[in-house]
Amino acid sequence: MRTLSGWKPASLIPLLFFVVPLLFLGVVTPRFAIVLASISGALVMYAVLTVVRSERLAPAVSEVPGGLRRTFGSPRRQRVVPAELPPPPGLLEGRDADIERVLDHLYRPDADDGPRLIVVHGEPGIGKTAFVTKVAHLVADAFPDGQLLVRFDARGDGLAEDPLELFVTALKGPRDEAPEASERERWYRDRTRDKRILVILDNLSDVTRIGPLLPAGPECVAIVTSTTPLRVRQRQLDVALGPLPPEAATRLLDRLLGGGRVAAEPRYASRIVTAAAGYPIAVHMAGTVLAVRKNWTLEIAVRRMREGDGGGRRGGLAPFAGVLDLAFALLTEQERSALVLLGLLDDRRVEPWMLAALFEGAFPESTGVTPAEAGRLLDRLARARFAERRVDDSSGLLMFRVPVYVHAYAGTHSARMLTPGQRDGARWALDYDRRRRAERRAEDALRETVYRYLDSGRLDDALTTARESLALARERASTLAEHEDATAGVEVGLTLAALAELYAELGWIDEGMTCVDEAKEWGWSSPHVLARALRVSGTLRQRHRLVAEATTDLLEALRYAEGADDRMEQVRVLRELASALALSSVPEEGTRYAEQARQLCADGGTPGTRHLPGVLLAGAKVLHARTAFAPASAALSEAERLTADPDIGQQLWRPWIRLEHARLLLSWGHADPGRRLTLHDQSRRLSLSALEGFTALRHRYGCGHARLALGRAYLAEGKVDKAIPVLEESRGTFRRCGDRWIEADVAVALADAYRRDGQGQLAVDLLAAAEQTFAKLGDVDSLTTVGHLLWTYESSLPPEPLIPRSAHRERESAEGPPPLASASRTVNWPLS
Repeated sequence: MRTLSGWKPASLIPLLFFVVPLLFLGVVTPRFAIVLASISGALVMYAVLTVVRSERLAPAVSEVPGGLRRTFGSPRRQRVVPAELPPPPGLLEGRDADIERVLDHLYRPDADDGPRLIVVHGEPGIGKTAFVTKVAHLVADAFPDGQLLVRFDARGDGLAEDPLELFVTALKGPRDEAPEASERERWYRDRTRDKRILVILDNLSDVTRIGPLLPAGPECVAIVTSTTPLRVRQRQLDVALGPLPPEAATRLLDRLLGGGRVAAEPRYASRIVTAAAGYPIAVHMAGTVLAVRKNWTLEIAVRRMREGDGGGRRGGLAPFAGVLDLAFALLTEQERSALVLLGLLDDRRVEPWMLAALFEGAFPESTGVTPAEAGRLLDRLARARFAERRVDDSSGLLMFRVPVYVHAYAGTHSARMLTPGQRDGARWALDYDRRRRAERRAEDALRETVYRYLDSGRLDDALTTARESLALARERASTLAEHEDATAGVEVGLTLAALAELYAELGWIDEGMTCVDEAKEWGWSSPHVLARALRVSGTLRQRHRLVAEATTDLLEALRYAEGADDRMEQVRVLRELASALALSSVPEEGTRYAEQARQLCADGGTPGTRHLPGVLLAGAKVLHARTAFAPASAALSEAERLTADPDIGQQLWRPWIRLEHARLLLSWGHADPGRRLTLHDQSRRLSLSALEGFTALRHRYGCGHARLALGRAYLAEGKVDKAIPVLEESRGTFRRCGDRWIEADVAVALADAYRRDGQGQLAVDLLAAAEQTFAKLGDVDSLTTVGHLLWTYESSLPPEPLIPRSAHRERESAEGPPPLASASRTVNWPLS
């Protein structure tokens, strides 16, 4: 494998035109010293210019206290390299010889034109994925052009997407156009021909599918894992993983348990290792369940294994079924029931609603298990290694997969522990739920679940349900596509619009815009879909203060909502229009839209009443922008009174209303000096109340906004020492969200606090980063304001001494840094 280096032999050619004549001159003249000095000077000058040039070519990136990244240089030179490796495995024992063999193969010169190919095969549970992941992390630096990974299903190599499409998406640049399906393989080979890329194909059993997925470059490497040996080409490395030797398995168990438990009971530790049959997954499972039972001796564990044997029944089960007995014995009664019910599934892929349906059919006399509780049960089974967590790439939904050996084990327990009536009832309930989910209208289902959860502030449930609905809608769309039924596309569009609205609420701007674009593609023929997608697009653009673009989207959304005669969607669009215009230079135009929305609510009965708090909030924002503080405060008080009614179910609006009230009182205090202290005190109290409300809802994005308002209230009261930690916490919150505008806005507030605290340079750094963010987002007003602040802050900084920076740093390290708040400082001029 070739090594990375920035030096190229061709770069010496310009230097030769200067050095060669000097050498010739040195030969024909006696002034060798002068010529030699000239050559040395030229070499030094060339080296310096090369370093300077390389620094100019590389985009400079720096972290500033606000958490914003300042990137310099042309964005065309910046490229995202795919790095799709999972985290490295925690513990790996007994595989050193196999790892050395793979590394020798990778670093051995090879005359082959194609990429190196490694096939790792072994039984399920033998540790193929962990082994390959370990190797990949060891050699990742040798593949600077990317590491690609795709996992196949063990049965049928099924994938929701074409793996070539996944590779193309990972490798193409931001300005590249995605190739057509028929051109993907050629595009993939062309793109990888001169690259160093590592490709991992995990759990692939069909040898015919490997060829198109192999990269073309001779310095690329492909690693395939499979349960059976695969012969792809003549020159490939085959690695057969077998059970661990007893010594390695014992070391692994000792490292998992710790505390000298293996050394204290070596005889019983040996029996556990024997029961694991050398399979790493079984040793990990035993170590996991025993590590949380520190009061258990290994003798008790061995006894539990014998009790769960069931009379020696082991037909068709994994060789390490004894360890499964041990782990099963340590589950709670409800977790055991869940595992037994999973044995009734025909497919090993399971979602929480499926387990909830099985519980309802098998145990109808019980209180029932909700999908949320079923999800927590599956998560606990995953921690005990009875299930695997997976994320659906198309919807982001967390789902689970039962390993093949666990599925067989659960099936034997289902036949033994459930009556025929319970088995039939569970299967019937699952089929009924599956049919009901397939037949229900997407719009009704979203209204009953996602939007109801959202309005009541149950954000986690809303997000999970929206992702489940999206996965279901896409599954139906793929089925109905054969019949050219456009209804499925509309359902996918509606679900994507609902998911985008959730992302907007959570502050995930980029994810929301992606869902909006997909929703418009799926539901291009439906005014219902287009109205909702464009409304959410307007909301997301408001987040970045792109008021003109937001208004355009919302006006178009209003036209579609009126065409569909969807009165409540018209209310939502009018509400967002009023909020958008409140941010513009003509906020009075928002009054008309707020009044229209309020009239529709008055004529809409109970649904209209549910939408009224949001409409009143939007109207208050317009009044706030028009400095009509008293009417705005009255509207917000009325809105909060409505949210207190549990029948309306609008608990999510309450903290947002209190937050806007806090902002209003802060502005009112600035405009009314006579009541400033009282109004600012009330603003601080309302900010704290909003923070408590968002915290109760586990609304991180809302908490960030509430802390920002609280920090500004502290600044208005002159309490800089209290403002700084609150604003820093707000900054940390927004760094983990996706709203870049509000991240820059909190940086401006924090810069003001730093300046008042005497930390002038930190304030300047924050403002410089915020200025870049506003420039990228196209917010001209904020850019102008921050530019003026930046000039003011920089002008107030004390002058820098005219000495080299290196000497300045050496002096600071010896004497300590100078005080930041100093109005003037003594400059020690260097003597010439």
